[in-house]
Amino acid sequence: MPKNPKDENFGPVTSRLYSLFSRTFPSMKQFYSFISNDVSKRDFKAMLDIGCGPGILDIEIAKSFPEREIFGIDPSATMVKIASSKAQKNGLKNIHFEIGMNTNIPFDTKFDLIISTLSFHHWAVKRQALEYISKYLSDKGSLVIYEFLKPEKGMAISGNHSLSVAEANSYSDIKGLKLNGVHTEKGFIKAVFSKA
Repeated sequence: MPKNPKDENFGPVTSRLYSLFSRTFPSMKQFYSFISNDVSKRDFKAMLDIGCGPGILDIEIAKSFPEREIFGIDPSATMVKIASSKAQKNGLKNIHFEIGMNTNIPFDTKFDLIISTLSFHHWAVKRQALEYISKYLSDKGSLVIYEFLKPEKGMAISGNHSLSVAEANSYSDIKGLKLNGVHTEKGFIKAVFSKA
């Protein structure tokens, strides 16, 4: 699978460190809670997580919704291996992890919900990727991008690993997508798109 050299790709050591960080750092726990609460309010049969990392969030969603199919992709083979191992240890049959990325989705499926959590800021070709992803949304599907909130002035605690309201709104003209809104809460941001 071709990779964009400008996209961040975690190797074996950084993947394991990120997995540990994701499970133990308080702001990450709050962030995952913010996303889980939002996802639980959405009606979907199949969900795709782009940049799923070690699969922590997806596994929790799969446990909460055993009747729904959860898919996760990541460009890091190590991240996919960690996520798949965790899913297997939990005995989950409704979750599927594969190597993939924002411009190469390895599933022949239309998704009711596509999410990206703390991944969008890594994407080298954001506009191109968003247009590509739109083709995988079901007719009434939603794409939701979750990030740490970058203030319009000053420096975010998370540095470049964040998204501002202005930048999120700048993607309102993507072919195949309609930006339904940008919402902020407790230092987090979500941009919600539907199929145009």
